[in-house]
Amino acid sequence: MNILESELLKLKKKVVEMGEIVGVQLNNATKFLFEREKQLAEDTIKEELRVNSLEVDINEHCLKLLALYQPEAADLMFITTSMKIITDLERMGDLCAAACQLGLKLTKEASTCDDFKCMYSYLEDVSSRGAEMLKMAMKMYSDGVRENIGLKDIIIKDENVIDMLAHKIVVDIMNASIKVPENFENNITYIFIARKYERFADHAQKIMELLLFMELGKDLRNLPEY
Repeated sequence: MNILESELLKLKKKVVEMGEIVGVQLNNATKFLFEREKQLAEDTIKEELRVNSLEVDINEHCLKLLALYQPEAADLMFITTSMKIITDLERMGDLCAAACQLGLKLTKEASTCDDFKCMYSYLEDVSSRGAEMLKMAMKMYSDGVRENIGLKDIIIKDENVIDMLAHKIVVDIMNASIKVPENFENNITYIFIARKYERFADHAQKIMELLLFMELGKDLRNLPEY
């Protein structure tokens, strides 16, 4: 293993670590919204500082690799793709922290009201799917795109399901508003939270798209089978 290969391995480990932290953020954010344990929200928000720090550190590492080794072909593509991936991971961490900040605004009645059981069911489903989408995308990154090409279809399918559920939850929440107008403020907050989870999944799919572009050299949105 030469020096560049060793440095690329270090880079991969850092990006994978960042993905794992974001996965924990998502889990803690969802757990907070279920249990309303304030410490979980504070931990999730605090972890965003760690994610931000990692993004800066990894970007600096990538720039040094580009300047010192002038990588070509596959190595160059891997470095530039890693830089794009950490941008998405940082935004995903932001979304988890933002969901917690919104959750802190919910009243106590929101966690017990029968009208919002639909929201908790939604959170459970999209959080699980979003977490798996992130894991699959990071597996493609760490273990090889071609070796895990079958994960592409699963990620796309889950993202489509989350989009569908996001539309449905808005309709369900607005119907609940009609029945219980006094919960309108909580209703709006829930809609914003639902949007954070939908965007999380969007970024997970984007990571997969970046990896497939790295491997195939084509924008998949222009491929007929995509």
